[in-house]
Amino acid sequence: MSKMNAIRTSGLHYIYADGTVALSDVDFEVKHGEKIAVLGPNGSGKSTLFYHFNGLIKPSRGEVQIFDERISKNNIDDIRKRVGLVFQNADSQLFCHTVLEDISFGPRNIGLDQGKIENRVEWALRRFNLEQFARKNPANLSAGQKKRVAIAGVVAMEPDVLVLDEPTTGLDAGGITDTMELLDELNNEGKTIIMSTHDSDLAAGWADRIYVLNKGKVFGSGIPGHIFANEKLITEAGLKHPVIVSTFREFKARGISKGELPLSVLDLMESLDTKIMNIRCAIASCDIQAGDDVSIRMKDGMLVAEKCPGNVIGKAVSDGKKGEDIAVKDVCGDLVALTGQITIIRVPGIIEGGSRAVHMEKVQGILEKNKGRKIGAMGTSAKVLTGKMGIRCDFEFDVAQSGILAALRGFDVIIFVSGRMADRVLEKVKGRNIKHTSFVL
Repeated sequence: MSKMNAIRTSGLHYIYADGTVALSDVDFEVKHGEKIAVLGPNGSGKSTLFYHFNGLIKPSRGEVQIFDERISKNNIDDIRKRVGLVFQNADSQLFCHTVLEDISFGPRNIGLDQGKIENRVEWALRRFNLEQFARKNPANLSAGQKKRVAIAGVVAMEPDVLVLDEPTTGLDAGGITDTMELLDELNNEGKTIIMSTHDSDLAAGWADRIYVLNKGKVFGSGIPGHIFANEKLITEAGLKHPVIVSTFREFKARGISKGELPLSVLDLMESLDTKIMNIRCAIASCDIQAGDDVSIRMKDGMLVAEKCPGNVIGKAVSDGKKGEDIAVKDVCGDLVALTGQITIIRVPGIIEGGSRAVHMEKVQGILEKNKGRKIGAMGTSAKVLTGKMGIRCDFEFDVAQSGILAALRGFDVIIFVSGRMADRVLEKVKGRNIKHTSFVL
């Protein structure tokens, strides 16, 4: 059964007062529950397109439908309740004296009574981990904190669709990671998310589908793999190829990689030719000569070559003294046995009570039984929990991928994950055939 359209435009055309054609015959369709990235350089028409989604501007020609209803004077208030827009510049959306007042503005503007406004603001402050900033002036917050307040103010109106114009602009790596995890959490809770960006790497790793927009026209649309496989499309749209894609193409041209286009480091590893993968770099545990039969084990994230028998064996390509790097070819045996184990701990999402619903003793018990593991946290409630408990995280960015890579290097890993995001992490771990276990707090 096909999903309902959340947003659909047909032949959308928009001309500014000075005669500039901002959009030209744009056909755009988003299904309920999707994550869509609109990719294009500055000035491509992304912001203008988004302003149509909740009636901020009207089409010069064509139409816009929200949940199969055409926008009109009669339904504009309902449309703006269902479609929340977060502007590129958070300062243009934050104009009250305190964070609390800014988050209150949206719910108050849609006519909620005071009791509901207070409930939604309290929920949003907790949901976005902003309680400590409630009485602060937004002007005194960091760019990342301002972005969270802007998103919180829109989400407090409980829209079905969240539209974000360049949400990562001006943020550092930590701010980008936090923002994208927030969007993933909201999507897992049923929200449709539409985001504009000019960052190909970001779009490639996040979106279900991508629209490529340039000079007010749709140059192409489809799943990330199809979009970035089309070199001509990306070049003509004035965009950069994702780093992973460029690396793969260079490897493929040299006969190192093969297969389908990868969009992650893990996929890039899978693309490497098996002959290349059977040559491994290892640290010699003793003096080794070229041609010696060696066994391989994993220690502290590195392969170690030694002369004693083992389950994974190979042949030394070069001489090496103890502690030196050597190459080992014809590697065979149970490589999976060298990998670490991943433990996934599902922390209740904010809508389930968040970190407040967690028995800290249970977490402490799990950690006591799993000492020495690498640790990462994904999602708001997971990060709040680790912060409360003083748990130092080894992974701050791309936690799921970083955890899997660490496990492939022999480390045992614990990943705290908020709510339903745990299911996606579990799927990724299972897909890599890594030993794993999971707990629900």
